[in-house]
Amino acid sequence: MSGDFSYNHVKCPKCGHDQNPSTASKCEICGNQLKKATVPPIAYLGAMILLGGALLGGGYIALKDKFTNSNSTNPTNTSTNTSTTQFTPDPTTNSSLADAGQYISFGDRLLFTTTSNPDKQAAATAYANGDFPTAISKLETSLKTNPNDPEALVFLNNARLGKKDAIQLAVVLPISKSVNPSLELLRGVAQAQDEANKSGNLIKVAIADDNNDPDRAQQIANTLAKNNDILAVVGHGTSKSSLAAAPIYSQNQLVMIAPTSTTSELTQVPTGGDGTNYIYRTIISDQFTGTALARYMLTGIKKRNAVVFYNSGSSYSKSLRAAFSTTLGLEGGKVVSEVDLSKENPESQLANLKADTLVLLPDSDTMSQAISVIKANKNRIPLLAGDAVYRIENLKEAGRELNGTIISTPWHPLASPNKTFPQAATKLWNANVNWRTALSYDAIQVLKVAIAIAEITPKSGQQGRVGLAKALVKSGFEANGATGKIQFLPSGDRNSNVLLLQVKPGNSSGTGFDFVPIR
Repeated sequence: MSGDFSYNHVKCPKCGHDQNPSTASKCEICGNQLKKATVPPIAYLGAMILLGGALLGGGYIALKDKFTNSNSTNPTNTSTNTSTTQFTPDPTTNSSLADAGQYISFGDRLLFTTTSNPDKQAAATAYANGDFPTAISKLETSLKTNPNDPEALVFLNNARLGKKDAIQLAVVLPISKSVNPSLELLRGVAQAQDEANKSGNLIKVAIADDNNDPDRAQQIANTLAKNNDILAVVGHGTSKSSLAAAPIYSQNQLVMIAPTSTTSELTQVPTGGDGTNYIYRTIISDQFTGTALARYMLTGIKKRNAVVFYNSGSSYSKSLRAAFSTTLGLEGGKVVSEVDLSKENPESQLANLKADTLVLLPDSDTMSQAISVIKANKNRIPLLAGDAVYRIENLKEAGRELNGTIISTPWHPLASPNKTFPQAATKLWNANVNWRTALSYDAIQVLKVAIAIAEITPKSGQQGRVGLAKALVKSGFEANGATGKIQFLPSGDRNSNVLLLQVKPGNSSGTGFDFVPIR
């Protein structure tokens, strides 16, 4: 038997992904054309069944059921209980995919354990039972205790909708892996949903946790794609998980708008079977950011020789490194050395440096190593950094060593083109918000405009999904959000500018240091 075929799955010869369904014509991950495998001969299957029965007794029944299910038609993965819109596992899928529903919630289960309390727990139980009045009451009480909780606000708006027809969207976040960035992203979605529902544009939002794990991201993407009530997806939270899930959305003609995934590789995801692009982002790509950092190094701080710290296992980090290095080299500078943050003790590479600038391009998985490098540098040479470093936690841990650092970002409240958004956000959340909140808010604004253009109604299914995508590619498409005018290039990239920040002493963040826009 061919090593590229395993009963229900076909292995891609290009990228090695071995979970493509046997009926797939293209790889779910890279879009490569798949060679149809030959189903094992009946005699071979018979021998396997007899051997299983002889060795395992009841194994024959299990194996028989597996083959019977694999040849059945996949039903649409939607709930028959429209009051709670549960994600019912599809019995025809393998167990790992069937389990993806446990990571998705409209309000029947809590995904953020850090913001859990008895009222929220009671609300989740009530929502799961279709008792929306109790869910509403408990969530309102929870929000009085913690008004900064976006999960509670999303589930409250979902509960208020009850059984009403509404546009259904999903937001996928790395909740288990990165709680604070996930909360920041969800605040933008929650604020946009709250505003939309108050204006009569009813939106119900499912929250999903992919744990920044590509495998789980694919499982969630498959589950969302099978639920025809889900019109579009905001996410995923990182480039790694977005790259894993994007081909699945594209293949299933489900629009994905990534608010924080910057890797240049995202534009290489194949279009849908109808030739339409389904993958977009409200953040600018690494190509723009890397270029801006390189040019500021050359003209802003007038330095020429850089040492670049990055993660070789991160598409985002590699993409940003490539854009920075290319621009620096073409415009008169030089990368004298590169250090992989995923290797042991990267900070030791600071000894005997021949560089005059330290460029730090970590991803979320290598942030602790990046902090070690920052502390080891002790402000000896100027530091430039990618947007992943823009975190309050980093100011708490290494604010003094970060003082003076230049950091790229797509948005800052003090330089917001939309002056009303940061004011409204501060009032809603009782705190300042950052670029993650602004860009996820913008993703919902984009979808609202496209839904209006295409005149999409709730439960419009696949027709609504396709109509949404075609509205996004129309000439002259434009939406207005927290970051100003939102327009897309044909690739799905955001057509916008990069903002640079500098770490300076200040009191706004409560850490003694603030991120301040460079005027």
